[in-house]
Amino acid sequence: MSKKSEFRALDLISAYTDKKQNPSTLDISIILPNPNQPRLIGKEDVDDLVQSMDRLGLIEPILVRKDKSKYFIVAGERRYRAALKLQWQEIPAIITDADEDICYEMSLAENEKRKNLNPWEVGRAIQYLRKDKKKTAEEVSVLLGYSERYIKQLSSIARLDQKSVMELIISGQPASVKNLESILKKKENRGGEMISPQKQKKMTVSIDLSNLTIKARENFQKDFSNLKKKYGIK
Repeated sequence: MSKKSEFRALDLISAYTDKKQNPSTLDISIILPNPNQPRLIGKEDVDDLVQSMDRLGLIEPILVRKDKSKYFIVAGERRYRAALKLQWQEIPAIITDADEDICYEMSLAENEKRKNLNPWEVGRAIQYLRKDKKKTAEEVSVLLGYSERYIKQLSSIARLDQKSVMELIISGQPASVKNLESILKKKENRGGEMISPQKQKKMTVSIDLSNLTIKARENFQKDFSNLKKKYGIK
């Protein structure tokens, strides 16, 4: 199987849907958060989950990867943190045998499908996959369902530091692509790449033909008309 088709086959839902009916029950003390969790902001804010899980239990098991005698979380870190707050001793979990790199990609895909990540976090994850794991923009675009151009531009947003992103959120503004781009432009003191489409300013050109002969003006206007049609100039 080629790298491209292998990467396309990574679908978190199909990877463990058939196991959801019979998850394992693991001692919560042997489970650890993923040190490379794509989600960086808000992962410890679990009060909403605590209330829900206390009343209804865990509706969807967490997904973990075994490493020696421990289990690292692939998906469901907030559910795990809520279980800790509830002082659960055990938690339902699905154990995947996928390797660490595949698990990271699965975690990113799962978070993105649930819309749990802001553009900066997605950009950081993309940057990690491209620089550290040597994935191409095409491979990452297949995983997330984005265009290659958008993948490259989200990577540029990742140049922002976490403090700047947090200050934006604390100010009450959403961590949207537009707002993050604006901060990046100011910090780098340049125009920078823009992900959001920008309106182009119309340019007006004036040409003085008064010094030309009538024949020369006619030839110029004919040639200019042909150029406008060729290049779509209005």
